[in-house]
Amino acid sequence: MNSVFTAKLLQNLRNKKANKGFTLIELLVVVIIIGVLAAVALPNLLGQVGKARETEAKNGVGTINRAQQAYHFERRTFSPDLDDTALAGQNALGVILDSEYYTFDITAAGSADDATVDASPVNAANDGVRAYSGGINHNGGAYTTAVCQEVTIGDGLPTPTPGAACPAGTNIN
Repeated sequence: MNSVFTAKLLQNLRNKKANKGFTLIELLVVVIIIGVLAAVALPNLLGQVGKARETEAKNGVGTINRAQQAYHFERRTFSPDLDDTALAGQNALGVILDSEYYTFDITAAGSADDATVDASPVNAANDGVRAYSGGINHNGGAYTTAVCQEVTIGDGLPTPTPGAACPAGTNIN
């Protein structure tokens, strides 16, 4: 190879190394790509946050159903005033009956056959959560339980019918 050509090539490469950095176009492309990725990922992330909050209601309804079953097994009636204190007194796992996202309401009225629990969202639209209801029924020595969820946010509580059956399309058991 020609030595003059080699020298000019090396000199040109050395000068290019001195111009380090990114052009404005390169920076703009990177910012646009990050913006598109964020626009696609953010709604998916917010949906997952709502699902995580709904898990609190599902767990609370299930725990209260199991506590009602234990109470009924011992006393032959469902507890009308089941709360954290009553759960602790039965050596059952406690559940937070009023949380940041849900309020729990237990209806049994000392019934020997049925009890229900409602998990009502405090602010369904802002928190992205649905309502949940649960029911427990005792019939002929067997217990039947159900956990029902609202189909879409704002539909209202999907209250189980006597016998612990959810309205059509709301059963999550």
